Amino acid sequence: MSELQKFSEDARRKIVMEVLSGTLSKEQARHIYGIKSKSAILEWMRIFAGFERRLPKDPLPILKNMAIKEDSNSELKARIRQLEEELKLSRLKGRAYQIMVDIAKEEYGLDLEKKSGAKQFKDSEKRNQK
Repeated sequence: MSELQKFSEDARRKIVMEVLSGTLSKEQARHIYGIKSKSAILEWMRIFAGFERRLPKDPLPILKNMAIKEDSNSELKARIRQLEEELKLSRLKGRAYQIMVDIAKEEYGLDLEKKSGAKQFKDSEKRNQK
């Protein structure tokens, strides 16, 4: 069983974050978590940074921002939930208004919907000019 299969993605991310934060060195993490491969943690860093296996790029600058991105993701998800609730409430208000207009029209014969091209009364025109 490879080290990738042995540890869940969350466990690998936790180990990588401990190494990046300086809490543990790669060697200490290997011993504490029983990781046999000497390059497993570095490979996980490359995976989380979005690099392929054979690229020689240094993943540390990208990975150090990983915690910040995860925080902003959770903030964005919370904002999305908030906006979805606001949209739901807005749709509900719109539906309630439409029902009110329909009832006024049926029960009282009032047409509350604004007609396009409606003219203003002459009295209101005089007030607007003052």
